[in-house]
Amino acid sequence: MDFEKLLKEVAKGKQKAQRQFFDLTADKLMGVAVRYTYDRSTARDILQESYIRIFRKIPEFEYQSDSALYSWMCKIVSREAIRWIKSNQRFDLNGEIPDNGENRQQQVLHELSPSDWLSCLAILPENQRIVFNLFAIEGYNHKEIEEITGIPEVTSRSTLSRARKKLQEVFKKKELV
Repeated sequence: MDFEKLLKEVAKGKQKAQRQFFDLTADKLMGVAVRYTYDRSTARDILQESYIRIFRKIPEFEYQSDSALYSWMCKIVSREAIRWIKSNQRFDLNGEIPDNGENRQQQVLHELSPSDWLSCLAILPENQRIVFNLFAIEGYNHKEIEEITGIPEVTSRSTLSRARKKLQEVFKKKELV
């Protein structure tokens, strides 16, 4: 599929092009939303709000490559998920979780299947899951995480450390390491 041509049609507001664009990209973006919420109904709501933002901003988007397009859209979905979590006050993003466990081995990142990752991430408290998703999966640094979530950089670092330790415990229990 030629996304560049399709985006031009979407930017013109053509519904058929918007539907086709949605059909081609929704599954991947749904995966991003599910990583934050672990609730398909909520993830669908986040995805809907994300597509509203995407369709509004497409006229401003300069197509460079399919991967740049997906990165841009994933960023919108992750920020929309965080916005949803904040607005629903499901937890305090700055909340501290007691520290326990051991450091996780780096090679585990590359050995787990996507389904193993999802089940392990689902165990993390939401503040740890958000920081871990933003840092380890989406590649944001702690300063960017602070800008996105409002979590101070120092707290983000400690939250990431706790998430890693919690994942190490989970991996050991599941005999993944």
